[in-house]
Amino acid sequence: MSTETLFLLDEEATEAFGAACAAQTPVGGTWLLKGELGAGKTTWTRGFVAGLGGDPDQVASPTYAVLHRYDSPRGRVFHLDLYRLGEAGSWSLGLEEQVLPGDFLVVEWAGRNGPWPTDWVAELTLTPTETNRNAEWTLPAARLVE
Repeated sequence: MSTETLFLLDEEATEAFGAACAAQTPVGGTWLLKGELGAGKTTWTRGFVAGLGGDPDQVASPTYAVLHRYDSPRGRVFHLDLYRLGEAGSWSLGLEEQVLPGDFLVVEWAGRNGPWPTDWVAELTLTPTETNRNAEWTLPAARLVE
């Protein structure tokens, strides 16, 4: 596992980075997103869904709904926000009964352990600065997003 960092100038760059991550995420891959409110987690997810061929306009913050599901040509995307449920909250949703091995997960405010469909679990932290944001991520395989 290796940690990489990237400077993201604006929302467009954040979405483009999400799309690049989607292109390198295997079927069944899980992304655990960390970052304060407004850090760009949902913006990154719009790019991720677009990168899978889905409709980015359908992507909305799951803060109040807790879970959104999006369809894409490469598979379904489950977008969760565990802020109110806590790190183990995905277990209380019965997620392991809903998610199939070919589905993707994007989980905000998650702990490392959960009912993830595969062992491919990447972590991304978005940190806002005064004018932009920084991304720091770790992939579980040797393939790194460029």
